[in-house]
Amino acid sequence: MKRWIGILTGALMMVLALAPPKARADEASKEAKVKELFAVMRMDRNLDDMMQAMRQHIQMTAQNGEGNQPMTPAKKAIEQKFINNAQQVMNQSFGWAQLEPAYVRLYMNTYTESQLDGMLAFYKSPAGQAMLNHASQVRDGVMQIVHSRMSTFASSMQTLQQQYTQQMAH
Repeated sequence: MKRWIGILTGALMMVLALAPPKARADEASKEAKVKELFAVMRMDRNLDDMMQAMRQHIQMTAQNGEGNQPMTPAKKAIEQKFINNAQQVMNQSFGWAQLEPAYVRLYMNTYTESQLDGMLAFYKSPAGQAMLNHASQVRDGVMQIVHSRMSTFASSMQTLQQQYTQQMAH
């Protein structure tokens, strides 16, 4: 009996010792596919577009902070320092170099290798490339649709908030 336990234990240890390299190879293959998918999807360029929009927002925020005050050279320097610091924080938080490892883990944990193969095939296809080429147009159109409905939404939400506050007061 001890002999069988020893044989089984030895066999199990051999299986466990051999499994990690295959698992590592599978993980490396999957990681390579995720990174290829990101390249095909132009993830870094899409993030750059988003970052550019955030930069514009930062500049608008700085300009709105000016108010009606004249911009002296000292105030202009303060404004520029704010813009530079805000952009640095944004780049440190949302730059592709900072986000890519987390995105890779997310995709590796979410999709199977077969699903990644399917996504790669789609995004490499003419239809997938058309989707990528028109993504900014679609995004801009969606933003226009949402923006056009925002005032109605805000008004309705304000009415609901007032009703709720009144009801809770009684």
